[in-house]
Amino acid sequence: MRILGKNPFADAYRVSVDLGGGEVVALVPDALLSQQYGTDATVSHDQAYEWIAAQQHDLKDAITALKKGAAPRAPFTHLTLE
Repeated sequence: MRILGKNPFADAYRVSVDLGGGEVVALVPDALLSQQYGTDATVSHDQAYEWIAAQQHDLKDAITALKKGAAPRAPFTHLTLE
């Protein structure tokens, strides 16, 4: 998984995973990160990168589900494909 930076227009971090058929880019919303850190405030870039790295396997599963047209399991239900 690669973190491609933040998309300020979507208030989300862009992540890229290789699903075997090419790279798939998804958006991890700030709201999910804030929820996971238990804060109403936006998390820092460092915190966001750390959380994404720690959750990369679950994020990949969620992105795979989205690519297949299925709903990812909680708390990853707010991820979207770019």
